[in-house]
Amino acid sequence: MSKTVIVGGGIAGLATAFYLQQSGLSDFTLIECSPHWGGKITSAVQDGFLVEGGPDSFITQKAAAMHLCARLGLSHQFVGSNTGKNATTYVWSRGRLHPIPEGMMLMAPTMVLPFLRSRLISWPGKLRMGMEVLVPRLPGDQDESLAGFVRRRLGSEALNKIAGPLMGGIHAADPEKLSLQSTFPMFQEMEKKHGSLLRGMMKRLKRRAAPGAKATPMFMSLRGGLQQLADALIAQLPRQSLRPGCCVLTVHPDGKRYKVVLGDGGSIIADDIVFATPSYVTADLVQQIDPMLASRLRKIRYVSTATVSLGFKRSQINHPLQGAGFIVPRSERRRITACSWSSEKFQHRAPDDSVLLRVFVGGDLAEDLAEQDEPALIDLAREELQAILGITATPVLAKAYRWHKANPQYDLGHGLRIAEIERTLANLPGLHLAGAAYRGSGIPDCIQSGMNAAQSIAERIHTNHPYWDRHLPVCIGS
Repeated sequence: MSKTVIVGGGIAGLATAFYLQQSGLSDFTLIECSPHWGGKITSAVQDGFLVEGGPDSFITQKAAAMHLCARLGLSHQFVGSNTGKNATTYVWSRGRLHPIPEGMMLMAPTMVLPFLRSRLISWPGKLRMGMEVLVPRLPGDQDESLAGFVRRRLGSEALNKIAGPLMGGIHAADPEKLSLQSTFPMFQEMEKKHGSLLRGMMKRLKRRAAPGAKATPMFMSLRGGLQQLADALIAQLPRQSLRPGCCVLTVHPDGKRYKVVLGDGGSIIADDIVFATPSYVTADLVQQIDPMLASRLRKIRYVSTATVSLGFKRSQINHPLQGAGFIVPRSERRRITACSWSSEKFQHRAPDDSVLLRVFVGGDLAEDLAEQDEPALIDLAREELQAILGITATPVLAKAYRWHKANPQYDLGHGLRIAEIERTLANLPGLHLAGAAYRGSGIPDCIQSGMNAAQSIAERIHTNHPYWDRHLPVCIGS
C-alpha cells in the first residue's frame, strides 16, 4: 500500500483526505496541530446567534464548494445571500454611508442613471470613469497591480472609493501591491478582448440576462454555519486516520520515501505528503528536503486580520440596516475596513428580535490593529460603529476572532512565484501543496487544491481511476 500523510486540517487538507478516500485510497493520515478541524472555518452558536469566526460564505461561480456540499448531502442546508436592494453594499465617505450604485459590477458601472445619481463619486470622477472606453489597451501580458490597473482605466477616485476597499478588502491587501493577474484576471481579459471594461461588463450582463438563465445567489452559506462542512467531512473519514492535536516537527528524505517526525515522539514513513499548511509553515517543514523550495515558499507574505461579531436587540438600533453592510476607504482614516450586516445578509443568523453585525479589522494596511487582544478589539468595534452607525447600545453578544498571519498576499508577480515553486516541486516526487497560498484563497479554491492533490496521488497509483473520470470534470475549470 502507498502511504499518504496530509499535514494541516483546514478545508484544503480535509478535502484532500475526502477525495483520496473517494478514489479508493484509504491508507492516509491527516495531521492537525490544533484540536480544531476546519482551519479558519469556525462557527459558534450562542444565545440564538450564529457567529462565523472566519469566512461566512463561499462564491457560487466556482463549483468546487457546491459540488463537495452536494457529495456530503448538505444541499438542503444551503442559504443564499440576499439579492436586489437587500444586497446593497455601502461606502463610508465624507461622514455618511453612500450606496454603491445599482449596476456596479465590482468596480465598473453597467447602468447609467443610478451611477449618475450617486453622490459617492464626484462629477469629475464620474466623467473620468465614463472615459474608460477611450483608454487604450495595455500591450503585453505583464502583471499589473490592482491599483495601477484601476487608476489607469477608471481613475483615482474609483480606486480610492470603490475598487480599493472592495476588491483589496476581499484579500485584506494593499491595492498597490495586489496582483491583478492572480486575483481578478477576468478584468485583464476583458481589456484584451473588448478594449474596455465597460464594454466587457455590458456583454457579460447580457449573457446573464439571457432567457432561461438561472439566477443563483453570488454567495452561499449553510444554515448551521460553515462549520457544518468541516464536520461533515470529518464524519466521512475513518477515525484511525485522524490525528488532531499532533504537530509535525520535521520532514526529511528516507530513501525514496519521506519520514514525518511528530511532536508526540512518533514518526510516519510516507510515499506522498500533502502540505496543506500556510506556506511559511510548509517552508520550515521542507527545509531539509529542498532549501530552494523553502526559500521560495517564504516569499509569499501573510498578514493578520480579526473579526468582531456584535449582537444587539433590534429595538436598540436606529439604523435600518437594509443591505449587506459597508466598506471603509483607507482615506477615511477609520480603524475598521468593513462591516457586514450578517443577520441581513443571511437568514438564521440572529433571533427575530435581534441583529448581528460583523466588523473587520487589520489587513496589510493596518495589521497592528488586528494584533490586539479580544477586549480591545471589541471596544474598537463598538467605538467605530457608534461613530458610523450611531449605535450606543450595549451588545448582548460580543465575540472576536484573531487570525495571526493567516491571510496570504498575492503580491505583484505572484503567478511567477507560483510557477517557480511548481517547477521545483516537479523534481520532488511525492510532495504536494494545497491551500490558500497558491492559486486562490477562497473556500472553493482551497477545496479544488485538495482535490487536485488527491487526483495527482491517485493517478500515480492507479491511472484513469473511474472516480476521477466520473467526478473531476464537474470542478476543474470552475
